[in-house]
Amino acid sequence: MKDITNFTPLRWGILGCGSIANRLGADIVRLGDHKLQAIASRDPSRAADYAAKFDVPTRHTGTNAYTALVADPDVDLVYVATPHNFHKDQVLMALAAGKPVLCEKPFAVNTAEAEIIVATARKAGLFLMEGVWSRCFPVWRRVLECIAGGDIGHARMLYSDFGFRAADLGPDHRLTGYDAEARLFNPSLAGGALMDVGVYPISIAQMVFGNPVDVKAVGVRGNSGVDENVAVVLAFAEGQVATATTSLQVTTPSTTTILGTSGRMEVESPWWRPKIFRIYRDGKEAERIEFEHVGEGFQFEAMEVASCLREGRTESCVMPLDDTIAVMRTLDAVRAQLGLKFPMEGC
Repeated sequence: MKDITNFTPLRWGILGCGSIANRLGADIVRLGDHKLQAIASRDPSRAADYAAKFDVPTRHTGTNAYTALVADPDVDLVYVATPHNFHKDQVLMALAAGKPVLCEKPFAVNTAEAEIIVATARKAGLFLMEGVWSRCFPVWRRVLECIAGGDIGHARMLYSDFGFRAADLGPDHRLTGYDAEARLFNPSLAGGALMDVGVYPISIAQMVFGNPVDVKAVGVRGNSGVDENVAVVLAFAEGQVATATTSLQVTTPSTTTILGTSGRMEVESPWWRPKIFRIYRDGKEAERIEFEHVGEGFQFEAMEVASCLREGRTESCVMPLDDTIAVMRTLDAVRAQLGLKFPMEGC
């Protein structure tokens, strides 16, 4: 593995050019010490569009697009932005090529896959991080400081949600009129609300309180077999509880509230890319704290990755690999209670 601790700029290879890759690309180009170096897609026209949009010099296309990108000597870091059912094989391929990896959330289909990926990266001594971009925002870093500083006493409860209306509701109270082959609705692509956006409130709850000691979940599965409405309650070792809700049927408020023994904090919508939160201390005026930023905020994730690489770290303190595995365990527990198993997981 080459030394990239003194890179200028950090040259990104983007594996997959869907919506999330476009959004991250738009924010990366704002950073002077980062460069979108290469794009890989089996579809030449999509790769061409992405390259033109972000002035990417190298395109890898066709059936060997992904293997060519991870082998590209001009790529310093691989960002895996494909659907999560492909993550395991593609991250392992990049690691085998000696490349550090940022892998989009959810990290894998299940805990078993996540453990294999993490063990491989650690054995190779290569940087690996799950792309839960929300954790990298200045608002959340400040929220954690306020909790640690006792600004609301002892934090005891958390409420968080993330859902959106993905299709029309039919007479059977399940979604209708959608493309059954689309990623959100296809069990073969590990679809559903939980894996798409439910991972966000669960990850944030575990960032605040640690790993849960108990997981309870209820939900509704749609006609395609994936989950459409889910509510999760997490219990933690010191008696804290968190509620996370997610949906493909309704658009939720997208807020997070943390309640303590002497106040509360509210992270404004959309909490998963926040700019503002408020502290309500008992008997005092609310304090409004704002961190303004341009774009959507993926630059904070990119900056965290760059910081780790510059310092020679193989894991992020903001999104540690142990946290990634712990969140995957929670997702597995929720799916087990919903009776949801994906085809690629076997019998």
